[in-house]
Amino acid sequence: MRNKDTNDMKRIITLAVAVLVALAPACAQPLSAENISKKDAKAARREARAAERQLRRDGYRTVELGSLSSRLEGYFLKTSSGCRQVVGTADGCISLNLAKLTALANASNEYAILEGGDVRGRIASSASNLSGAQMDNLVASFERLVEKEIRGELIPWVTCYRMMDGVYDVRTYCIVDVDSAMKARRRAMELALEEQALAEKYGTLVSDWIDEGFWKASER
Repeated sequence: MRNKDTNDMKRIITLAVAVLVALAPACAQPLSAENISKKDAKAARREARAAERQLRRDGYRTVELGSLSSRLEGYFLKTSSGCRQVVGTADGCISLNLAKLTALANASNEYAILEGGDVRGRIASSASNLSGAQMDNLVASFERLVEKEIRGELIPWVTCYRMMDGVYDVRTYCIVDVDSAMKARRRAMELALEEQALAEKYGTLVSDWIDEGFWKASER
């Protein structure tokens, strides 16, 4: 039991550090009015209002300063200006802090699963001589590694919570810079190929996929 508690605490500390590191990427820089088109502003406002209505209907409120609508509008402006959006969730946590950390971990896991699916499809079309087992192992390694790599790039932009029956539910709306995410995916794939002893045979796939625009295309 003591080892389990220690491991849980290590995971929580790791996540807390990830939150601090995530404050640095370029995607966190403020938007300038000159770079926002009327079309993007209108679309962001519309998305923000819809998201706010749903969140309030479900009993959520924001933990950040400022109105929920303005923060959501800023979030959707970020995603329209070139940042990827990832939403993490946590339900039934005994404290708000634990719920926030759990939601952030869920966001990185969701990102890894989505990217793993893209990689599986790409492998199927580019490396057909891989066996089914090799593909499964490679994708599993990639998902685990990209989840780790992306944690330092996720920025929690809007965090909403509700308390029901003495426990907390949280929704964390994260953004990630496209170029930073691309580097994280490339690093994860390189490590995954090494882990599965496939780097020598398939290592060139990484550079080929980047040249073909696969990594950036998966951000759209």
